[in-house]
This record gives sequence, C-alpha cells and structure tokens, in this order.
Amino acid sequence: MDKIMTELTTSISEFKKNPNREVKRAGRSPFAVLTNNKPSFYVLSPEVYDQIAELLFEVNATPTLLKRLGDRKNSVKVELEDL
Repeated sequence: MDKIMTELTTSISEFKKNPNREVKRAGRSPFAVLTNNKPSFYVLSPEVYDQIAELLFEVNATPTLLKRLGDRKNSVKVELEDL
C-alpha cells in the first residue's frame, strides 16, 4: 500500500486530458497524479517547490557551515566599528 502525501489527487487519465485544468483546479496546493490508484508523481506550484528547495538547502548546508565556522584558522577578527 502506498501513502499519498497530499490531500488532493487526480487520475493520470484526467491529467493527460488537460494538465492545465488539473493544475488550475488545485490552485496553489500540491496534488498527486495516480495510476491504478497509486501515486505516479506529484505536481507542485513554484512557490511550494521553492519552499522545499530552501528547506533542503538549509538541512544540507547547515552541517557544512557549522563545520566551517568551527574552523578558526580561516577566520578574520573584525570589530563592529571597522564595518
């Protein structure tokens, strides 16, 4: 059994007939396109995609940034007044 990760779904047949109509019906909400009642793919608005991409960047970048911040040999001390 597959878990559907959205509240909205459409069939692959309906999506193929008129993808623009299905996107318009969903508004800005993500939706799953089902084939034989199983998710084939998800459709996201650009805004939702950007939010996910930003979260993934933060998750992946944070350990690297923290490691680099901990590496003091490449750091330069600056006083606030100097800025």
